[in-house]
Amino acid sequence: MKSKHELYVGVIGVGMIGVEHIRAFRAIPRCSVTAVADSNEEALIKVVDEFAISYSFSNYKDMLAMEELDAVVICAPPFAHEELVLASLAAGKHVLSEKPIGMTPESVQRMVKRARKSGKILASCSSRFRFSPTVLKAKEIIDSGELGDIYHIYISGISRRSRPGLDYHPAAKWSLQKSQAGGGALLDWGIYDLNILFGLIEDLKVERVDGFCFRGIDEPDLDKAVFDVEEHGGAILRCKGGLSVFWERSWAAHMNRRNRIRIYGSRAGVAFDPLTWPKNVFFEMYEDRSGKPVTIAPDTNFENCNVLLCVAQNFVEAIRKNTTPITSGDDEMKFLRVIHAVYRSHQKCTSVSI
Repeated sequence: MKSKHELYVGVIGVGMIGVEHIRAFRAIPRCSVTAVADSNEEALIKVVDEFAISYSFSNYKDMLAMEELDAVVICAPPFAHEELVLASLAAGKHVLSEKPIGMTPESVQRMVKRARKSGKILASCSSRFRFSPTVLKAKEIIDSGELGDIYHIYISGISRRSRPGLDYHPAAKWSLQKSQAGGGALLDWGIYDLNILFGLIEDLKVERVDGFCFRGIDEPDLDKAVFDVEEHGGAILRCKGGLSVFWERSWAAHMNRRNRIRIYGSRAGVAFDPLTWPKNVFFEMYEDRSGKPVTIAPDTNFENCNVLLCVAQNFVEAIRKNTTPITSGDDEMKFLRVIHAVYRSHQKCTSVSI
């Protein structure tokens, strides 16, 4: 019998990331992963045995019919998200979706409308790195006003070879195909960058985008797989109020691997690595003291944190307190509009408005 204080969660898709979500939700007090669904019977059996999950289904619709289920976590590939999100909301479940919630802004908009109509929460996992200690510290400094007027932001995430389906996670060859993934590096990892950007700068409004996309770093063995998404992309974002943002993200590039965010202000600046797993976490602040430029490493404990657990905790708290999650469907729609503006800009070889 279900306790009135227990939150029952079901997971659709029990591959690599689905298993990590199961671990995260199981770590939350008064939260139980009660059911899982996946068309892969072998994967279902493995997960049920490992985590002693009560119910498993090869058809997700059967899982959604469970009245006691409060929420659903969707860990299927992007091309399946809209169908799964709409069905889950129609069944009266709160929804946390892997990123991106949808492959296009129009798709996300349809899901947002359904969530409003149902009165249920729709949240995205693109918020992961908003919980990174370095990002939280940067937000604290920005909000304090120490930087003065912020006039430019630089965001660069470069990987030399990190293409899903090719360089790791060989089962994810769908990631290389636009019809199934929606996009490449910009939609896969760039959506994290935009989530951080919009989280750091309140009421940010991007007005114009001048973007680029590139595929053709090497000649990988595709083994008949379709590969029609970008390996490297980025843009200059022109924002309301005069703020400019240089942003790039790559799965593959002939350049050293590095993740950096630099925020330029009239009184000071900060530079940091937004990821949580580097051994030597990077965070520096630059300002003038007694008329001389100085570099400061803030005295802060930047211990690694489990960002996926933070996403799950935020989602559960939103359900229990009836609050807005850190990244809602409306937020995700903003990120998708920017990414698709980059695609349009690249195709037209000119800047475009949003």
